[in-house]
Parts: sequence; structure tokens; C-alpha cells
Amino acid sequence: MKIARVSVVDQVCASIKQDIADGVWQPGDKIPSEAEFADMFGVNRLSVRMALQKLNTLGIIETRVGEGSFVCNFSLKPILNEISVFYEGEEQYRDVQQLRNLLEYECMRLAVYTATDEEKQQLKEALDCYNERAKLQDTDPYSEELLANLVDADFNFHYQVIKMSHNKLYKDIYYMVQQLIRGHITRLLSTRTRRRHEAGMPYQTDSDTHNKIYHCIIHSDVDALQRAQEEMIGIIPIKGLDPDAEK
Repeated sequence: MKIARVSVVDQVCASIKQDIADGVWQPGDKIPSEAEFADMFGVNRLSVRMALQKLNTLGIIETRVGEGSFVCNFSLKPILNEISVFYEGEEQYRDVQQLRNLLEYECMRLAVYTATDEEKQQLKEALDCYNERAKLQDTDPYSEELLANLVDADFNFHYQVIKMSHNKLYKDIYYMVQQLIRGHITRLLSTRTRRRHEAGMPYQTDSDTHNKIYHCIIHSDVDALQRAQEEMIGIIPIKGLDPDAEK
């Protein structure tokens, strides 16, 4: 077995990154200069500079001209936004659909047991906002502005459910991949609203899956949650709105 050689730059980068992860420097803190790091590690300044450039590229630190380098609030969101184009095909669409089902259903199930009264009220407010914007978008299903407003309300409803699970990791993952989720929501809402409009079907608030999910959470109906969730994201097709329901 060959032994991999780790470059000096990678070693310096890994050491600084680990110190940041361990809380030696907090977000907003200024870290040592190139010269100080060079002395600390016993390496040349060029190696330190290249290590700091890697950390900058990863969004872990930010280097300000004339001021130095500072620790950032790290987030994968900018990186995931850049790669979201690779999840726009039909197969990738199903991948995002399955990811939503996995995360959202588990958080809904947890929310039944962990949500506070205040959080339930916030969910009701998010639902009311969604219903209001859904009715508006139904009057002009080809309006991009109305669709964008509805997507925002839809995402906020689900993100509130995610937060009600009280699982920080689920919340962070959902927020990080929100660009992919918003793309899935946009396609689903656009298709369903246009099909409803073209078929002359009235918009019925009570039958909307978001309302079903809200009532399941409020009334602790875990058994009905999974079907409502799968209908909402298109795993179980809804008659008149999803093509597969008519096959």
C-alpha cells in the first residue's frame, strides 16, 4: 500500500480549520496573520498564504485587504446554489422529491410530539399566508411574480415544520438545500395550478395538502401524515392535478 504524502499547505489548512471547528476562533474573530502562522507552524509564508486561500474558497474565512482574515459563519448554501443546476433533470427531480419526503415527513412526525403552542400558532400564520397567496396565484396561473410569492410561502410553511422538530441538524440540512427544494416546489405548484385552471377546477382550501398536514400536526394524527405528505410532493398523484393519477 502506497503512503499518501500530505502537502505542507494541506497540513496548515487542516490545522487552522480544526481550530476554527474547535472554537479557538469564533465567527467574526480575526485570526493570526500570515507571518504569525508561519512562525507558529515553522513553514514559509507562501504555504500559509495558499492555505488561507483554500479556506477563503471554502467560505470558512474571509480575507479583507488591509485588515487581515476573519472567521465566517460557515454555510454550504452558496456552494449548493452553484451546483443546483445539476439537479434539474427528471431523474434528479425525483432525487429531490425523495429527499423532501425523508426530511419533511420525519420532521412532521416529530413536530406532533415536540411543537410548542407558540410554534403551532406560527405554523397557522404560515398556512394562512400560503392559502392567501395560493388563491391569488390561482387567478393568474401564468404570473411568474405570483408564483414566486407562493413558492416563498410554501417554503416558509415547510421550514416552520422543520423547526418544530427541534432537530438542529435537520433544520440546517433543509436550509442548506433550500435552492433545490424551492426548484421542486416551483415546478410542482406551477404544473398543478395550470392544470387546475385549464380543467376549470375550483380552488378548495380545505382539500389542499398543506391544510391536511396542519390539521394532522395539530390533532396528532400521525397515521394520516404520511399520505398527506406524499400527496403534497407528488409521490401519490392527485387526480386532476398530476398526470400519473389518470393512468
